[in-house]
Amino acid sequence: MKIALCKSHFFGPVSGADEALVTYAVSLHRAGHDVAVVLLFKPTDNDQFFQRLRNAGVTVLHVIDRSIVFTIMRGLRNMLSSFLLLLLLIPRSETRLRKIWQILIDLISRAHYGNCRDYFAQSHHDVLHVFTPDSGAALMIRAGREAGIPVLYHELGTPNHLKALSGYYRRLERVLPLCSEVAALSPLLAKQWSERFGFLSSVSVLPLISEDSENLLLPTFLIQRSKSETVFGFAARIEEGKGPFLLIDALLKLQPRNLEIRIRFAGTGPALQQIKALVRQHGVDESCEFVGAYSGNVGRSAFMRTLDVFVLPSYAEGTSKSIIEAMAHGLPIITTAVGGSPDLITRDVGILVEPNNSEALAEAMHALTDPTVGKQMGKAARKRYEELFAPTAVLPMLVDTYSRLASDGNGTTNGHHPWAMRSDEKELALAVAGCSSSTACE
Repeated sequence: MKIALCKSHFFGPVSGADEALVTYAVSLHRAGHDVAVVLLFKPTDNDQFFQRLRNAGVTVLHVIDRSIVFTIMRGLRNMLSSFLLLLLLIPRSETRLRKIWQILIDLISRAHYGNCRDYFAQSHHDVLHVFTPDSGAALMIRAGREAGIPVLYHELGTPNHLKALSGYYRRLERVLPLCSEVAALSPLLAKQWSERFGFLSSVSVLPLISEDSENLLLPTFLIQRSKSETVFGFAARIEEGKGPFLLIDALLKLQPRNLEIRIRFAGTGPALQQIKALVRQHGVDESCEFVGAYSGNVGRSAFMRTLDVFVLPSYAEGTSKSIIEAMAHGLPIITTAVGGSPDLITRDVGILVEPNNSEALAEAMHALTDPTVGKQMGKAARKRYEELFAPTAVLPMLVDTYSRLASDGNGTTNGHHPWAMRSDEKELALAVAGCSSSTACE
């Protein structure tokens, strides 16, 4: 069975969708499956996601050999990302630039539709697994369907997405009926997307995979931590929607309590310079550390093992891969009750707070300065990771889905994973059990 994992391009340097695709591809390859990553546009040789795939032995293919317009656009975007002052001076500039980028990529992709359709028709792939949010997803779905290949569309986001993605989802809605199957990242998200796209017969569940770091040995100096302070970690694209400003506000609220707290920020993004300026303005430089974007398993583990608590106060989120990675490292979690987070975080694993509520965030952070509480939650988080997101838990479910689609819908659903039932079956089971939501029984 030949499997193609599809996106238009790598968005990086910090991209949850890119991370998800790379982890799926590497895990499938290591398990001996015939998998390739298919992009519309050729990645640059120094792209970190391309390098990780190449180093792991995963084949990376591209449909369009050369697009001068895309090359120019990618260069302009990288240049604008360097001039972060522009994003500080022009209100909502990042949102506007993102909308323009989506529109232009959509136009470029349409011009190459014939190339994409012909490529898939000659590729002999048995299944196309299309990831999103991605500006080329609609085109690849349509082209794959016309080429006669079953298409699995994997929604990595949330119906309560940021406004900047509205145009993308309007275009996507037209092609979803062409998919053989649509999947979301958790039971709650599957239910929400079923309600958003009522014309779909069902939305199945395919969780993220996070590689296990238990056996990854690091030099001692990389994982030493001070015993006198609580270190909170944030790892995401540094933009307003991920909540870094809210985290600084919570830190300021905790200052009068004389707690020894440090916040380590991993990542980069349009709000990086602005958040650094805010830290300097309030004189909390010694309590905040910016370590840049980490890459690969070693970089991720080196960061996670310096933390006591992981915190991500997003305004909107599908299922955060960085939260799952933190759970794999046995860290307690503080995050907002948005998207699929309520499916991830039970009371024994961490604390859910209201979005855009710095008071609640500060209280949750205060509670987890107690090392006893933190260690108990961390152990529970590690166990939940093993049950839901380890490769051994997710790969059988994923391969079963591919086999079912490649055999025209015939086949059985792997029942070992707690979320293995399709969303309609999950809701029926919950109703029979007398539960009002997918998290009430867990």
